[in-house]
Amino acid sequence: MAPAPCISGERERRSESSVDDGEIRWTDKTRYDTARKNALKVWQFSGARIKLRPDSATTVNDLEFRDYRGGTADRAAVAQYVRDSSTAATDYVRFNRDKMSGRSRAFMNSAASHELGHALGLCHKSGRVLSLMWTDIASPPITSPQAVDKANYNALWR
Repeated sequence: MAPAPCISGERERRSESSVDDGEIRWTDKTRYDTARKNALKVWQFSGARIKLRPDSATTVNDLEFRDYRGGTADRAAVAQYVRDSSTAATDYVRFNRDKMSGRSRAFMNSAASHELGHALGLCHKSGRVLSLMWTDIASPPITSPQAVDKANYNALWR
C-alpha cells in the first residue's frame, strides 16, 4: 500500500516527532496503563525501525504519558500529543480524564495509539483511507496502525 497524504495544512516530519537516535524513551504518569501498553505494542510491528523503550536513569526521557482534566465540552480533546521543541525536552501524550472516563477499552486503546502515532511524526489522514490517524475516533474504534499508517511510517523512517 502507498502512503496517504496528510490533511490540509499538516506534514509528516521527523523533526515533529519525539524520536531521538532511533528510539523514543518514555515514562508513565497515567491511569490508562492498559491503553499505553497497547499503543507501545502495536507500534512495534514487524519491521518497525523506531524502538519504544522505557526511560532509565542513564537515558533522556523523550515522551511522558500523563493525565489532565480537560473537561467534556464538544471541542475538548480526548487525548493530545504535545511537542516541546526545546533541546532535550520531554514531549507528552496527555489523556483527558474527563473524556476518557467510562469509555470502552477499544476507545482508550485507539486514543493512545493515535497519539503515539503523532509522537512518531505522523499526521492526520482523510476519511478516504482506513487509518488510525483519522482526526476522530472511528466507530468501532481502530486500535492499531492500518496498512496505510505503516506505509506512512515506513516512508518517514526508511
